Amino acid sequence: MKRKKFFIGLFIFAVIGLFIFAYLALKPSSEGYSPQQNIKAPIEIPDSGIVTIEEANKIDKPIVAMFYVDWCSYCRKFMPVFGKLAKEYKDKYTFAVINCDMSQYANLVKEFHIMGFPTLFIIDNEVNHKFSLNMAGTVDNSVMKEELDSYLNVRNNYIK
Repeated sequence: MKRKKFFIGLFIFAVIGLFIFAYLALKPSSEGYSPQQNIKAPIEIPDSGIVTIEEANKIDKPIVAMFYVDWCSYCRKFMPVFGKLAKEYKDKYTFAVINCDMSQYANLVKEFHIMGFPTLFIIDNEVNHKFSLNMAGTVDNSVMKEELDSYLNVRNNYIK
């Protein structure tokens, strides 16, 4: 009898665990991203002044370039953060996106040695400099702001 109660209790515990797991897995994220989004659909670029790399090269500011692919869940999760940074730093930087799955950017992907997504670079045509922002998709907003501010300080000292 004790053995039967044990297995019934174990079964009930397993069922409750499955319900909790299913709830957490299907619950939408608070950042507007959920794992259930269609990863074949193009990533929605926030309406915050983000431009293509071609447009960015025509503007006389350092470029924060995000190399991404539509199928990357980290890219989908990071894109809203990238949009917020673009709004906040619009006077200091031009924010641009490069979809690495597009054949027109194949040479650019090779030139920058893009191996993972998302990858961020500061491209400064005025001083002919490319600076990689490592782990861009996993850091929080405050770390990204520190990196962007730090680069501007170095750049200002270099140009003087």
